[in-house]
Order: sequence, then C-alpha cells, then structure tokens
Amino acid sequence: MNIDNTYDPTNISKKYLSGEKFTNQVSIEQGFSVELYEVSEKLAFIKNFGNVAAFKEGSKGLLIDTGMGVSSNQVINKLKEWGVDEIEYIIYTHGHVDHVGGADLIVNAFKNDFLKIVSHEKVVERFNRYKKTIGYNGIINQRQFGLPAPVFPSEFKYPDITYSDTYEINFHDSVIKLIHGKGETDDATYLYSEKEDAIFTGDFFIWSLPNAGNPSKAQRYVGSWGEVLRDMSQYNVEYLFPGHGPLIQGKKTIREILVNTSNCLLWIEENVLKLMNEGNSLRDIQKKISLPVEFNQPYLVSSYDDFTFLINSVWRQYGGWYSGIPSELKPPSLFEIGNAYIDMAGGKENLLLFLESLLAEKKYKEASVIIDAISAVEPDFYRDLKNLIYSFLADQEPSLMAKGIYNFNIDT
Repeated sequence: MNIDNTYDPTNISKKYLSGEKFTNQVSIEQGFSVELYEVSEKLAFIKNFGNVAAFKEGSKGLLIDTGMGVSSNQVINKLKEWGVDEIEYIIYTHGHVDHVGGADLIVNAFKNDFLKIVSHEKVVERFNRYKKTIGYNGIINQRQFGLPAPVFPSEFKYPDITYSDTYEINFHDSVIKLIHGKGETDDATYLYSEKEDAIFTGDFFIWSLPNAGNPSKAQRYVGSWGEVLRDMSQYNVEYLFPGHGPLIQGKKTIREILVNTSNCLLWIEENVLKLMNEGNSLRDIQKKISLPVEFNQPYLVSSYDDFTFLINSVWRQYGGWYSGIPSELKPPSLFEIGNAYIDMAGGKENLLLFLESLLAEKKYKEASVIIDAISAVEPDFYRDLKNLIYSFLADQEPSLMAKGIYNFNIDT
C-alpha cells in the first residue's frame, strides 16, 4: 500500500541485500525526495534524509522524528494526504538536526495545544551544547556534505517530556515503548511497538557501517552500540524502520542484519582494546586490524563513516586523545615543520621535485603529510600540488566523511 503508487522501500531493501547497486541511502540528496509508504492503515514510513515514521488513529497522528527542516513542507503535505489533521506526539530518536529540524514547522502546521514532544533527557544537553557551537557545527556540515557555505540552525524545539531509561506512550490502541541506549549519540532512543510488530531504530541502523567514528563530533560508543543492536534483535519484529535508508520487512532478515551489525561493532571494540592493552599506539592498531570477510555485507559498507574512524573512537573512549606517539603530544606548528622540510630538501624547488617523485610512486598519503606543513610556509608555490594530492585522496575514499575532509582542503 502506497499513496505514491510506485515507491516501495521494502523492495528496495530486498534488491540492496541481494547485492544490487543503487543510490547511496546515506546521502544528503535523500532529503529532497520525500515519499510516504503505507505499511498499514495506521502506520506509515516516510522517506527522508532522516526518515520519519507516522502512526495514525482517525485523523490524529504520532511522529517518530521529523526529518530535516528543508523538507518539512513535503512531510507535512504527505501526512495531510494520508489523512492526518492533528499531531498528538513527536518522539525524537536523538537530537541530530536531520531528525529534529522539522519540528517547528510541523508543530505549526498541525496545531494542537496538547501536542507533546518526547525524548531522552540528554537531548536537552545536546541542544544547549549546539547553541554554544553553532558556527563550528555549520563548518562541519559544510565540510561533510560539500555545501557552499556553513549551515546550522540557531533554534531548537525542546522536548516537553524527557525520560531516563525506558518510557511508554499509549497512542490510542498502540503501546510504543522507548528504550535508551548509547551509540551514535548518548541521547539515543529506539522504539518498539508490539501491535505493529515493528522496531524504530533511529540511527542505530542506517544502511551503512555504523556512524560511530565521526572525526568532527563528540564521543561515540562502538561497543555500547553493538550491545543495543543485540538487544534489539531479540524483539524478532516484522518491520525495521531505519534512521536512514529504506524500510526492511521480514523477521529472519531483520534479525540477521541486527546480529551481524552488532557482532561487527563488538568485534571492533574487542580487538582495539586487546591491542591497546598490549601497548600498541593508535597508528599501530590502525595498521594491524581490518574487518573480517564475514562483515562484508551491503549494510556494513563504509559509505558514510570509515572503519579506521571507528578504531579512533574506541581509542578515544578508553584511552583519551594521546595517540601513543611522543612527537604528537606537543607538536611544533605546521609552519615550523614546513620550514624544516624545506631546509632539509635544500629549498622549495628540490622539495617539489621530491613530492612529485612520491606521487609518481602513488604515495599520496605520504605526500599529504608533507604538503600540509609546507603549504603553511609557501601556500601559493605548492597550491597546485596540494590540490592534486587531495583530489586524488578524495576520489579513492568510499566514505562521505573522508571525502568531505579531503575535498574541503582543496584550494579554489
């Protein structure tokens, strides 16, 4: 059942799981193509960059997340077409703006003096922190998504009701259970509805290697994320509503996906900690471990986050920010390092020739270490080479975050 007639996310999921290639489901473009798929007369999946789930009883609705602010009007139109005239609850799975950014417009479109927004208590802390770092988060979004300018909201729709561990909402004849867990964030909620036989994961599942290592964000929780997914798998549901990407149907398929993703995250944390306890530095660990072939699954591809970033996240959670390499504890400025490189080479022209020889041998990462430092000394002289290095590295990366950082450092 689908009011758009052609869009069926469950078929997309089946094709993706069978190995068929299609558009990256964790791409910003998904936020500009909103669709509504009716799972039942009382439950709908709304495709967005940050997905929305909608319960309906008569003309009254309950939403799980709101999607991005820029697509709010599309979400509102889809809900009204589906017969929703009034919203009683909005539940935030977490406080990221792609999941809560549409709240203000949606609240105003479905006016109800009794409407309540519900979230984990730490969403309040997140919004307060965001207000202190609007500029920085705007730069993150610009860099991560290749935007022309920094973009980040300055106001947030705070929750009316918060909870700590678990909470239940009775929406007419549906009981919706909210469960807190740490994963991508410390304010995350996933939801279970026995009547609808459905789990609503938020960003605990996103059709990609879990986003547990973003280099520009606050601490993420690799092992805890794995434990949450293991717990989630025990509900044995028919439908999985992900935070990003298409809806999944089928108890066996859903359980397998959740268990495999859980095992992947727990394997990463276990093996990083093992090497940490043996005294390895962060760089040693990055070199020594790689994902086993059993985790080569279409829903564990590094299309958004990167495997090595998850290693860094485990290190940071348990070992702090010191990498274990003494020269990185209190390093000199890039300008000072750059001058040392140029002096060692006998001049900037000689160093240019050396760097060109590295590129001829395809040693772009080695060259990037040098180019960062010498560009601080001679930015104009080395600009073309720097652009060549970072363009190449960006092209080689599967993950959106790595691509974004490399591309952001290309001078135009």
